[in-house]
Amino acid sequence: MNSKMKVTVVTVTYGNRFTFLKEVIDSSLSQLVDEIIIVSNGSDEYSINQIRNLVAVNTSIKLIDLKENTGSANGFYQGLNEAYNTGAEFIWILDDDNKPKANALSELKLFWQSNTNLKKNNTALLSYRLDRELYKKAIQSKDPFKMLGSQNSFLGFNILDKFSQKETTPLDTSINYGEVSVAPYGGLFFHRKLIDTIGLPDINYYLYGDDYDYSYRISKNKGKIYLVLSSVLEDLEKSFHLKSSQKRLLSNRFIKTDSKNKIFYAVRNGIKFEQNFVDNKVVYILNAIIYLVLTFVILLFNYKHFWKLKYVLKGVMASIK
Repeated sequence: MNSKMKVTVVTVTYGNRFTFLKEVIDSSLSQLVDEIIIVSNGSDEYSINQIRNLVAVNTSIKLIDLKENTGSANGFYQGLNEAYNTGAEFIWILDDDNKPKANALSELKLFWQSNTNLKKNNTALLSYRLDRELYKKAIQSKDPFKMLGSQNSFLGFNILDKFSQKETTPLDTSINYGEVSVAPYGGLFFHRKLIDTIGLPDINYYLYGDDYDYSYRISKNKGKIYLVLSSVLEDLEKSFHLKSSQKRLLSNRFIKTDSKNKIFYAVRNGIKFEQNFVDNKVVYILNAIIYLVLTFVILLFNYKHFWKLKYVLKGVMASIK
């Protein structure tokens, strides 16, 4: 039944990540995808040569070589634009380290075909990434906005959360699919007609937050994103901005990276996106002040990382221009 659904994988890679990418490609091909579009965002010489070798021996693999790293927003813009313009029917976005587990694609196809009420122009499915357990909790607590934190948070911080009672909503572990309000690029699956509704990623985001901005357009257009737990992706590398399950005193996510761009764009774009959920400016500004003071203290006590404060503040200033 699901063999009639033609699927194009769109993935973006960069640097020296061919080892990850090869696992993703091999797994995708084993699940009988019809086409793979690889956008090279400044891959190193070894990686780009290896990708070209794959293209040479497999006509279902296409390469878009951007020569230099233009950011994830433009990378996925180019890949999705190519898929759309060359007639892709269904598109499955995978990061270059999102390895599909067995039957991940067939589970998405089965879900789509089993739910005949899904509208092609405003519906997306989402594979479950094992390191994004918060998404699973969101559907099992029936809270589509759970991954976004509370209203008026500043970069995920809200002082009011410290004084409120902890969530007591029980999780219904029998739930194996459900609605989420936003999604990462990796795992997003949709019909080409969705692009007619929400367009392509905003390249001005450059890096970080562009996936949330893009997927949230579905929700804002009264569409639906359904997380399907039976479609599983394995993340071969963990993202720096994911919160650790281990709480450490005087630590935050900026300790985990030395990339000036990652810090700057994570802050700038995070602030830009969260304006969708601010309804009390006083509380929001209070959260911002406390968060920045805490960040100053944390980086001061981890002094070798103190230089990062400059890029945090640059991100804040850029977000309000």
